Amino acid sequence: MSPLLSTGRLKPDGAPRYEQIASNVCQAIRTGQLKPGDRLPTLRRLATELGVSLTTVTAAFKSLAEDGWTRGEIGRGTFVAERGEYERASSLPAASVVTNARCYAGVKSPWRRRALVSLMDRLRSTFANAANCSFGGPDPSLLPVKLIKRHWKSAFDDVTNRDLQYKNADPIEVLREILPARLSAEGIPAAGGDLVIGTSAQQFMALATDVAGRLGGRREAVVAVEQPGYYTMFDTWDHVGIRMIGIETDEYGARPESLEAAIRSGANAVLLTPRAHNPTGASWTLERRRALGDVLSQYAQVLAIEDDHFGDIAEHQVGSLLADTRLEERVIYIRSFSKSIAPDLRLSVAAARPRLKMLLQEAKSHADGWSSRLLQRVLARVLQDEELVSWLGRVRQTYRVRRERVAGVLANCGLPDVVIRPAHDGVNLWIHLPCDCDATEVIERAASLGVLVAPGEVFYLSPGHSDVVRFNVGSVETERASACAELLVKAIQQSGGARSTAIHV
Repeated sequence: MSPLLSTGRLKPDGAPRYEQIASNVCQAIRTGQLKPGDRLPTLRRLATELGVSLTTVTAAFKSLAEDGWTRGEIGRGTFVAERGEYERASSLPAASVVTNARCYAGVKSPWRRRALVSLMDRLRSTFANAANCSFGGPDPSLLPVKLIKRHWKSAFDDVTNRDLQYKNADPIEVLREILPARLSAEGIPAAGGDLVIGTSAQQFMALATDVAGRLGGRREAVVAVEQPGYYTMFDTWDHVGIRMIGIETDEYGARPESLEAAIRSGANAVLLTPRAHNPTGASWTLERRRALGDVLSQYAQVLAIEDDHFGDIAEHQVGSLLADTRLEERVIYIRSFSKSIAPDLRLSVAAARPRLKMLLQEAKSHADGWSSRLLQRVLARVLQDEELVSWLGRVRQTYRVRRERVAGVLANCGLPDVVIRPAHDGVNLWIHLPCDCDATEVIERAASLGVLVAPGEVFYLSPGHSDVVRFNVGSVETERASACAELLVKAIQQSGGARSTAIHV
């Protein structure tokens, strides 16, 4: 038996399993059980023998390589690195290795994106013609390129040398005029003086944790996050060592009782998605918004961060916690234009009352200072175009039809254990697999049949959820949506029974 496999069973109530695996490898290297040049077991063999998913082992090996403990050779495998490559890490106390895969306290390896990209790159290279329903972005064909081109040149016609100077994070005047009306029409009360312009929703979420760490003399931010949730932010916060606490979700988003439990466990900030939650498609009802507000009103120290990434093309109008007078002084509302206008415009807006706005602007000044005013001009003109309303209406309807088609196929597939969480909005469907199916097995079989879907495991704080997949309807034409769903059903049917270790690629 490999020294790695003889180090003991993984502890279900211990650290995340990928960290335990990486820690066991570190310990085996330290004690000499594994020596420089030794070859480690294959990912698939290790996953099978430890009873974990391929994603979990991939995350562990990525972490080990990142810290210099191992090296990979294409076509040959993974090997223990020469001593000089991990000398610095091995000088740390052994206890730090046992408890933390990255060998230093407080920071976890941001494993999710690496694991997802690695898996999808491999499957795409093998099944180049498979429909890619794993990508989380919008359909490029549904972005208003015509309107952007129309207004691009005119947006620059009146630019002066002064307009190209250093600026602050305030939006340009025309956006300060038009954005409040757009937001207020959706129940999001924001004046022009409440707004800050940023490059992305992700940037604002990162800046918001800086704000949370400065409120009330706190030493650090501890963020309550929806599970499953936005894996990119999980990786971002893992990367900088911010502690996260999971909140359970249902078809209406974050559950109030779970939010309260997270706050009692130490959270002083919370990230919430009002509508089109990624990856489940959940959206608040007005009742859910009020219930979350009731919880937050009892904890004056907690900062609420709202990620309304799908706002302009969402079906539901659920408003914002900014409208709750009990909370408005500690809410940062974030609206991205990536899904509705274009990711490459690199623009989003945050709304916050004066005190939080000042702190957010200061955090932005320490990041990149300001966001392009030239691109703000383009965005402003697109938002003012009379054709935009009808365009966004067609986009909204297209995504709804695709979601309904895929959900319909899965609901009527004859597999009663396949459960689809109702997707009220957005581009994703969250699919729970039968208990005898492993997501990795389903994903690889689906790829061989012609459709790529994402593993649900990466949308959690820790690996171990191998019974869910995410299907993205933003990446498949409406005419092919049903056919792609049928291929996924076929893959599930073929994957029933005991977990298979066959390689389908």
